[in-house]
Formats: sequence, C-alpha cells, structure tokens
Amino acid sequence: MICMPPPLRSLRCASLAVSTALALAACNNDASGSSEPAAVRDMPPIHLDQTAELLIDGQNGRRAAYLEAVRACEAGGIPTRRLSEADAALVGVTRYEMWLDGKSETFQTRSWDAGQEAPDGICQFKLELNGTFSSTTAASFVEQDLATGEREEQPQEGADALQRFAIAAEDEQAPEGFRGPAARQVAGQPCDEWTSPDQARFCVWSGGRAWGFGSTRGDDYRPSRNGIVLEAEPGDGNGYRVTTQAFSVGQAFAAPAAATEKPR
Repeated sequence: MICMPPPLRSLRCASLAVSTALALAACNNDASGSSEPAAVRDMPPIHLDQTAELLIDGQNGRRAAYLEAVRACEAGGIPTRRLSEADAALVGVTRYEMWLDGKSETFQTRSWDAGQEAPDGICQFKLELNGTFSSTTAASFVEQDLATGEREEQPQEGADALQRFAIAAEDEQAPEGFRGPAARQVAGQPCDEWTSPDQARFCVWSGGRAWGFGSTRGDDYRPSRNGIVLEAEPGDGNGYRVTTQAFSVGQAFAAPAAATEKPR
C-alpha cells in the first residue's frame, strides 16, 4: 500500500486501511459461500470422563444377566466364583475419556463384561475388558486394542487431521422428529436437551460451537470430536443412560501416551 506524504499521510493511510479491511471482509463473507472458513487456532484444553450403560427395563442389562447366572449356578450346587463387588459394579459399563487440546486428540474407550475363566470353567467368573486407545498428533496416529494389547503406530503427514472449524448456531439442524432444545447445565457446562419421539432425552454440549462441536446429535450418545452428549436417559427404561463424571474446558492436563489399563 502506497501512502501520501505528510500532512495527508495519516488520514489517507487510515482511509486506505479501512477500505482494505472492508474489502477483505467482503471477500471472506461472500454470499455465494464459496470461501473456506478459517481453521480454529485457539481451542482450549478439553477433558471428558463419562460412562454409558445399556438399560433393559430400567436396569443395567449385562449386570442383571451376570447376577442371574450367579444365582442359577449357586442354586444348582455348582462351585461358583463370583466377581468382587468392585468388578461386578463395572459389568455392563462403558467408560469414555477424551483429551483434546488442539495439538493432540486422545481417546480411550473401555467396556467391561462378565466372562468365564476358561471354556470349561462354567460358573467361574472373571471380569473381561474390551476397548481401544487412540492418539492423533500432527506427526503420528497410535491405536491400541485394550483386549489384546496390540498396538499400531502410523506416521501423519500434516496437521489436517486436527483441524477444526467453528459452527454457527443457525447452521445446525434439529434432529428430525425431536423436540427442543431446552437449555440446561450438566457437569457445570451448558447443553441443549433434545427429546426423541420415544421420549429419550439427550443433553448435548452447546458451549463448543466456536471449536467445531455441534449441539445436535440425534440419538447417537457416544462422544466424538464433533459433539458431546453430556447426559442421556431412555424414555421407557430401555436404551442408553449416559452420565458425565468430569468435564473441563480450559484446564491444563497431561494426556496419557498409552492406555491407562492393560488386559487382564
């Protein structure tokens, strides 16, 4: 930009600067929608820790099946090895953890069930773990199977996998057939609650649109890098219940470099 010499320099430069800014703004907000939005560069650290359970007639279905099997074993006089109380409380539970900070995205999903000690070990119960651990950075992608311990690492060629783009509230569409949203707070965070046609409720985090988190999820209760259901409750006692134990935005953390629990 060429500016006039004094004394008109200040006024002319200011005028040209304003004109240039307006022109750039017009280009970036072309009504045709052809311009690409700028990637988010200032996402705060986000940490999620929550659990989900599949309810059948209002109770944890897998845990109820395990307890029924224990009762049948003991009633039949078969030597029985129960799970400890702490392990039994995990049966039928899936735990989701996320650590996102703009430079890395780490996910860990663990689920537990009651299994047999051996193929012929009827009524000898043990706690079984399944799930995955994954971590993505600009340099690599790591994934580990929590049941087998198998780990795979692949190089990344850039930071595209970590790019995020803001979502405008008006750009989101309500799930078809759902009522809402009703504004609520869960785990100290704002969320939009939607009610499905069968009266199931989903409260979706609404405080993350600036970093690419949408607040409409339909009936998908699982957290992802695109949206987080903070609370879910089935309408008739049959479906997934989601409970958030911890959710922080803007608090520093040290994301794990590997799975925090090994196969048993």
